[in-house]
Amino acid sequence: MGKIMRGWSVVLAFTAVCAAAVLLFWQHDNHVKAAEVAPYTAHLTRTVNRIQPDGSSANAVSAIVLARDRQGRIYEEFGNGSVLVQDEAKRQTLTWGPHNQMATLGQWPYWPGRKGCWADEHGQNQFSFPTDDDWHKIPASPGEGKLETIASMAVSTDKRVKARVVSENLGQKEINGLAAYGMRWTMTPLESIEPSDIPELTSELWKSKEFDLDLLKVTSGPKYGLDREELSNLQRGDPDPALFEPPKGYKVEAIAYRQVPCGQQ
Repeated sequence: MGKIMRGWSVVLAFTAVCAAAVLLFWQHDNHVKAAEVAPYTAHLTRTVNRIQPDGSSANAVSAIVLARDRQGRIYEEFGNGSVLVQDEAKRQTLTWGPHNQMATLGQWPYWPGRKGCWADEHGQNQFSFPTDDDWHKIPASPGEGKLETIASMAVSTDKRVKARVVSENLGQKEINGLAAYGMRWTMTPLESIEPSDIPELTSELWKSKEFDLDLLKVTSGPKYGLDREELSNLQRGDPDPALFEPPKGYKVEAIAYRQVPCGQQ
């Protein structure tokens, strides 16, 4: 759970970093603050139909339980039973899983603007955050047309490639009864990296400002396949406070994070 970026394929890392950077930009651009976001509980379903290098396909469906309370704490429960709780006010993360009775309380020196790679004093429990690239900027309104950027894209913690990024502001529409604003961006790599070339990707993302949530995100490409995430079962109001605490009997281990060079093992 802690070593988020390890073991991902080049394409998956590329896609994840791109999506994360876009979300960070939108949060900053719309001045989203914890106190302004409405509390909720919801489910996020991810359907993946990926094309493998040999031309075969790999299909999978997974689900995430999401929740946020009035204090701004964010809860994420993944399909394997692992849980991540983020507490911006206290600059803390709390993680635990089903395989042992241990929880890790991460303490961060600061919260906004975290970039690059982080680990504890032993180099364990690694996290990676997007760098402060400009490629993810979008036009202020749909009427401004498309914005093209030549960017250096992170495909892993220590490798980057040049890519052309074309972004569009899609304006607003209603999704499942919620007001949503959207963008589309197309990334075309201008160079390759071994062992896998990065395919051209087009991603469309619709987000709720009221809940600071992705309502619908679709990433596709002729050599990539399809990756679709859709929010459902959203319930307004504070979730059960017990969600944000480890199960009874779990031992909590506190660790302090520090910034480290990316690629450090």
